[in-house]
This record gives sequence, C-alpha cells and structure tokens, in this order.
Amino acid sequence: MSSLSSSISRFIRELLAPPGDVCLTCGSRTKLVREWPGICRRCAGAIPWIFRPRCAYCGRAIGCPDCLRPDARLRSFVMNRSAVRYNEMMREWLAQYKYRGHERYAALIVKMLSHAFVRMQHEISSLQRQPSLSRTDQLWRPDLVTYVPVSSARLAERGFNQAQVFAEGLGRLHGLTVADLLVRSRHTEKQSFKTRLERIQSMRSAFEFSARGFHICENSSRVIPPSDAVPGTMRILIVDDIYTTGGTLNACATVIRQGVRRETGMDPEIYSLTWARS
Repeated sequence: MSSLSSSISRFIRELLAPPGDVCLTCGSRTKLVREWPGICRRCAGAIPWIFRPRCAYCGRAIGCPDCLRPDARLRSFVMNRSAVRYNEMMREWLAQYKYRGHERYAALIVKMLSHAFVRMQHEISSLQRQPSLSRTDQLWRPDLVTYVPVSSARLAERGFNQAQVFAEGLGRLHGLTVADLLVRSRHTEKQSFKTRLERIQSMRSAFEFSARGFHICENSSRVIPPSDAVPGTMRILIVDDIYTTGGTLNACATVIRQGVRRETGMDPEIYSLTWARS
C-alpha cells in the first residue's frame, strides 16, 4: 500500500511539475541551468560556441576560403561575429523554432546572441581603443540595430521573421534602438539549396532601404552618435540567424550604406551579428 501511495505521489508531483523541469532540447526531466532558458546542463555543455574566431573578418571558427577571395575586400560591412558553429545540433534547434513553431526557443537563442554581442563589444572596443584611453571607457555600441527582412510570402508561411525577433530581443536586453531599415523587394527561394555563386546572385536587388523607417527612428531623438564616435559616423548592426557566404548580409549592408549616405551624407560603419556561422 505504501508503495502504491508512493507511486501515486510521484505521479502527481510529475504531473504538477513546472514545464521548466523538462529540457526544451533533449526532453529529459532534470534540473535546468539558470544561464540558458529552458535547457539542461548537458545540452548547455554541448553548445558549440565560437570563442576565438579563426577569421577576423567573418568570425568563422575554422579557416575561411571565402574571405581570401579578392571580392571580399569590397564587402560593405566591417566584420561579422557569430555565437555558435552551425552543427547538426544547432541546425535542429533552429528548425524547431523556424519551421515547427516551438516559440520557447526564441528566448534561448536571443540569450545566446546576447552572449556573443557582449564578446563582440569587448573585441571591437579593444581593437579601437586608443592608448590614451583607459580600460574603463564605455564599450562599443551600435547606434542602430536592424535585421534581415523576409518576403511577405515567407512571413505568411512562418508567421514571423526570426531575425526581427532576435534583433528586438537583443535590443531589449541591451537598451539598443532597433529600426526597420530594410524591406524585401523580391522573394527569393531558400538559400540552403544554392551554391555560393547562386546565393550571391539571388541577393542582388533583393532589398531596398526604408527611408521612412530610418526617419521614424531618427526623429525619435534616440539616434545620437556617442561621444567617442568619429564625427559624422553612424554605427549600425545587422542581425540574422545564419552566416553562410555573407552574400545576404553584404547585400543588406550595401543597401543600408547607400540609403544612409543619401539621407544624411554620412558613411556608416556596418557590422553584423548572427546566431550561427556555417
């Protein structure tokens, strides 16, 4: 009887246990880690972080043939940094969120992106710090954060733009201004099935600058270059989910640079931050 009572009590405890006791990614019922929303310590330990990029330009963890190409020097963004390597585990996490509607992954991915953003801040601050400045000077911050837009067809299919969710989440965590600087002018097929050259070609003329979105943000009096910025410059961060060849981000950066020059006369410094680097 006591055994039956114990079994019933355990069943009731499991039934009433909060959802957080079940790992979002592996499904095991275990203690979750505080740092990463919804996952257990084993899954947290398996995250393939990029702590020391091999490529200083695109942030890849291993050798990068793309950035050795002559056309890499003509890219419109300064650098990219990514939180993780895009392995099979990360591919499944993103698929669960993007294609299977598991919205709880959003908080986890935003937190991971935030972790990479802080590392990026320290790295850029270290590179740009002048000898006369102390280590206590303010960290590098973008004046604006934007994101890679999706087409209306893709938005209707998924119901959300994951890059927008990530950018807005990052903005909330760090008090950053998020602006709609781009619109998708042309629908493109999924990039994962294309070659490098096909990706680059398909992104040409795929985006347009949103002057309205820029001026709404500019008129809010929040877009004020920081005191440590070079006069006449604006620092913009583009957020996306995956960096593969850099073609999408470069197309976005090119359009933004042209648009900001046209509207303000300034030549902006553009950076990108992605959750994963393939």
